[in-house]
Amino acid sequence: MEQTASVSFYTVAEINVLIKSLVENNPHLNNIWVKGEIYNLTYHSSGHIYFTLKDDTSTVSAVFFRYANKNLKFKLEDGMKILAYGGITLFEKRGSYQFNVIQIRPEGIGELQKRIEQLRKRLSEEGIFDKSRKIGLPFLPKRIGIVTSPTGAAVRDIIKVALRRYPNIEIIIAPAKVQGEDAPKSIATAIKELNKPEWMIDLIIAGRGGGSFEDLMPFNEEIVVRAFADSKIPIISAVGHQIDHPLCDDAADISAPTPSAAAEIAVPVKSDIVDEIEYFKIRMSNYITRIFSQNKISLQNVVSKRVFKNPFEILNMRQMTLSDVENRMTYSMKNSVSVMKEKFLKIRDIHQLQKKIFIQKRHDFELSVQKINSSSPLNIMSKGYSVVFDGNKSVINSIKKVKPGDKVNIKFIDGTSGAVIDSVIKEK
Repeated sequence: MEQTASVSFYTVAEINVLIKSLVENNPHLNNIWVKGEIYNLTYHSSGHIYFTLKDDTSTVSAVFFRYANKNLKFKLEDGMKILAYGGITLFEKRGSYQFNVIQIRPEGIGELQKRIEQLRKRLSEEGIFDKSRKIGLPFLPKRIGIVTSPTGAAVRDIIKVALRRYPNIEIIIAPAKVQGEDAPKSIATAIKELNKPEWMIDLIIAGRGGGSFEDLMPFNEEIVVRAFADSKIPIISAVGHQIDHPLCDDAADISAPTPSAAAEIAVPVKSDIVDEIEYFKIRMSNYITRIFSQNKISLQNVVSKRVFKNPFEILNMRQMTLSDVENRMTYSMKNSVSVMKEKFLKIRDIHQLQKKIFIQKRHDFELSVQKINSSSPLNIMSKGYSVVFDGNKSVINSIKKVKPGDKVNIKFIDGTSGAVIDSVIKEK
């Protein structure tokens, strides 16, 4: 926008740019359906289609570019009544607007779309599309069932992709019509058939390749939608649609944009699974090796202890403990007597008392020594007792552990001798 001393103005280009922005950003003028009759139809050599849409009182120019009309399934003609989907755009150079068409349907399809939306609402209120009804897909299905035309491209695409990803997968085909009046019943029957236990199906893929709105209508029929929703086996909707969104997508456990994509969702890549298994095998092997090494070290530490190398170590340790206690008690008693003696010597006329106390203390000391000696294994052995060991140096403490002819070792207080068991007499 330019300005003079007191006047501001737009250039023609600027006003067209402004209007274009306002028009193309207006939600009421974009992504809309327009109903009208075709006239002044022109199929351009570039592949674009130009025509005018009119009703009883008005007209609007329209363009159907090649990238958008390449999937058109019927030929446009002057006088044809249609529903056109798209948005308003402005051609800046001429300052004229036109309707940029993305999709075209014959006018009669509008009634079908209305019926579909009514069915969608009714089934939604019934809970057919609730997420709580969805079943999770198996990680690795052993056998998958396919519901589609046995002669169409969809079944070939599914089989090709599935076997490429996992060659061991088993595939069962339930042939069904996917177009025409008999298609809805045929599809629903095939889904119910694959749900029978005798087929042992883990996963179902049901659908068809792309097509016109009319071609996809069987997958919007109530009988088919309910068959998808009632399937006890996880089911993938594989209708090759683009803009249209058939009701079976909402009823299925998972929806895929194409049959090939459905096979990719259903079947994992075998090599990836093998690699993951190998990874966990290595981790498990390393873990087991580490635990084994730790336990081996712990066992070696235990075995290396002196007591396991020489069983007599237990006896020696007990004897040393008793000797230490005896020495400490002897020292303690002598020290106590000495202290008391000094105290008594300092007191006059207590010689007799001192002697009496001394005698008593000595008596107590001798009793303590006797108790110590009586608990010593060596003292017991000095009385004629001995300890009998088998060939493994294990103590034999029961007649049940020997039989005639067994060689044993007898430990005396001053040495060891060998012997052979002559007889075994069990005491009653």
